[in-house]
Amino acid sequence: MTAGVRRHSNNSGPKWFNSPVHSYQGTLSDIGQYIPAFERRSFGLTQPDDNLSRINERLDLIVRKPYEAHQNYVPVGVVSKAYTLVSHKEVLNMATQAVEANPEIDTSKVRAELTITEYGERMALSVYLPDEFSFDPGDGHSLSLRLECFNSVDGSTRFRALMGWFRFVCSNGMIIGVTQSDIRRRHVGDLQLSDIGSVLASGIEESEWEKRNFEKWRGKDVKPGQLVKWANDDLRKRWKFKAAARVFHISTTGFDVRIAGPFKGNTPTGIPVVRTKRVQGAPLVSKNLYDLSQVLAWVAKERRDLQEQLEWREGISDLLKPFMN
Repeated sequence: MTAGVRRHSNNSGPKWFNSPVHSYQGTLSDIGQYIPAFERRSFGLTQPDDNLSRINERLDLIVRKPYEAHQNYVPVGVVSKAYTLVSHKEVLNMATQAVEANPEIDTSKVRAELTITEYGERMALSVYLPDEFSFDPGDGHSLSLRLECFNSVDGSTRFRALMGWFRFVCSNGMIIGVTQSDIRRRHVGDLQLSDIGSVLASGIEESEWEKRNFEKWRGKDVKPGQLVKWANDDLRKRWKFKAAARVFHISTTGFDVRIAGPFKGNTPTGIPVVRTKRVQGAPLVSKNLYDLSQVLAWVAKERRDLQEQLEWREGISDLLKPFMN
């Protein structure tokens, strides 16, 4: 494996729509070698006599080309004729150009992480900006500003580019809540470099507002009675019983838990539990809104499916609204 690149692969780890994923860390140029190329072909079947059946005139086949140790063509999806194939390499190139074109960023200090499914049909790219863009909200655990890009070549997920914060102490991610820093595009036309570049620029600008917002959250007390009612009602409705119980116990003890008692007749805050592990970066008692936001980010990150992780992260700000009055 090329020097400077670290690979993480775990069969029991996260999946993306039930597909195992591999992760690589390095520079933007380093990780490009782990992104395969794809092509579209007519969609048809070979009959027993080696004759082709009638070609499907409405659909095409997306095929992964051979690369590195994988020297076979692999079909990864079926798409409509109207579908525009946007390659992962194109997204990587656009993100790289956006970073290089931004005069505020020292590209020699940028690091990246690539997460890609087993056959390559879905890709998540994280670009971590230099330490100059990091921020300590006051608890001694810095937040790093990052650009995230999500793409698929089989139409299973839309292309997205968004900005957010990453808390290294517990690998938590928080998405910047301002909509200008997030684009979602269907694969129906060409992507423009300005799409990713504008997200990066506006995200950097909006990060100053986010810093002030986090400082306000640290000054917003969360009372025990509020937490109990919220976990049993609002959080339970949105994230279901188990997640509500975990958030409550992490917020009040600093430890993650598993359910030990019967669900019937119990609430998320009252059901018997067993402690499992100390949550890094979480205080023994979450006393303010910022502490609580990081507990939510931890539980969201623990979802096994990457798509669910993203969706849960996006919902954190809404979940905190009952405490903001």
